[in-house]
Amino acid sequence: MTITHNNLSLNPLANILAYQLAWFACILGAAKGLPWIGTFTAVLVVVWHLSGARHPKTELVLIAAAGVMGLSWESLLVQTGWIAYPSGNIIPGLAPHWIVALWLVFATTFNVSLKWFKKHLAVVALFGFVGGPLAFHAGSALGALTLTPELGLAAIAVGWGLLMPILMLLARRFDGVSPLPETIINP
Repeated sequence: MTITHNNLSLNPLANILAYQLAWFACILGAAKGLPWIGTFTAVLVVVWHLSGARHPKTELVLIAAAGVMGLSWESLLVQTGWIAYPSGNIIPGLAPHWIVALWLVFATTFNVSLKWFKKHLAVVALFGFVGGPLAFHAGSALGALTLTPELGLAAIAVGWGLLMPILMLLARRFDGVSPLPETIINP
């Protein structure tokens, strides 16, 4: 007898669409001076994701680790002056709540829609190196943040190029969505 776990939150397409919804809510909410909309949306996506996880506590460790990394990295960028966030700053010098929420919701993709990255750390480093600056440039163009074009984008590229493989290694260790090996139950 095989027990299956079928949940929409573990569907790769639904997972990436939920992440994109949260990304736009965070970016546009921050740009319009309503950063709590994005944070609230991101938290809803994280809760939805955890409700479908096979091992929610394990998955929560990964999400929390990504949040701590995000808070640290984004705060470093703020303190250098290479990036500035006009809304959502609760404590001066630290990253705003909505960008940390975005890191949390991004972590929900590591073991679902981006799980293939876990086996390809060089590819994920390249993805971070290119994709990080593109995402921040898009956020800047939409008005959610301002950044020093040369230094800010270069720092983001290097940072994301290094952080993405670390995040994927953490996702290997804290995978709360993959099924356990099949167990045979005798009647």
